Amino acid sequence: MRVRRLKQMLLFGPYVVFLITVIICVILFVLIMRENDRMDALEEEIGHITTNQNSLIEKVSSVSSSVDELGSAVGAISRELSLIDIGTYEGKADASARTAWPKKVYLTFDDGPSPNTGKILDILDEYGVKGNFFCVGTESEELRKMYKRIVDEGHVLCMHSYSHKYNEIYSSVDAFTKDLDRIYSLQYEVTGVKPSIYRFPGGSSNSVSRIPMEQFIKVLEDRGITYYDWNVVAGDATNPMLPAEQIIENSLCDLNEYEEAMILFHDLYNKTSTVEALPEIIEAIQASGIPIVPIDETTMPIRHYTRTN
Repeated sequence: MRVRRLKQMLLFGPYVVFLITVIICVILFVLIMRENDRMDALEEEIGHITTNQNSLIEKVSSVSSSVDELGSAVGAISRELSLIDIGTYEGKADASARTAWPKKVYLTFDDGPSPNTGKILDILDEYGVKGNFFCVGTESEELRKMYKRIVDEGHVLCMHSYSHKYNEIYSSVDAFTKDLDRIYSLQYEVTGVKPSIYRFPGGSSNSVSRIPMEQFIKVLEDRGITYYDWNVVAGDATNPMLPAEQIIENSLCDLNEYEEAMILFHDLYNKTSTVEALPEIIEAIQASGIPIVPIDETTMPIRHYTRTN
């Protein structure tokens, strides 16, 4: 019996082994085909991704080109706008008298004359530029001579009240008018030139006056006097010990913000750092190609006060 079984195993064994081998091969073939299909699908997906990536790169490049074109267009528009005549402002000269608003810088000095006035005038003369001096009254005959020197050397002599005492000047329209008459008469008497430019002590936006500033402005307008504030602050008003380096930085950092920049300096006996800073400020402005000019009838009125009507 055993011998018979052994003969059967020997007879059918090879067929069984062969069959198992075939089955294994079929299984492996099926698995390989599936993996090939998965690889093909993966390659196709990678192809889609690559195509999308290339398309995205093209879109980014197109957007970048559009941004560059937009920047160029904005630059061209800005250059055109800088040449536009903005016409009259607050009743100033007729629009036909102006053709454009190139960038300008005005150096203005408040509260003089003082012993530093002569030094400032010397510096301005050295660099060939003209300044604007908003002067107060003085009882000193020596300092009064500075009024005439300012005018004789081609600078602009302006009024900044006689007393510079806020509580007196702004106490009433009558008090303001009397103070105005006093500084007007003094400057006219000394120089022979009628002053026509004024700066309010503390500016037209000062917080001291309890009377609407419009009433004081009307006094000036009735007399044909133009007032100016400022839009760049040197920072030497309250701190006489402010370093020259800080005054230089304050005076130059915001110039590009304005078509016409009017810098506020102070001309008092204790403003020595202002005198020290002035040459470097002038040199920096001249190096930039921006003209330093005196106030005239074409100057844009730079004013803080906003009319309520």
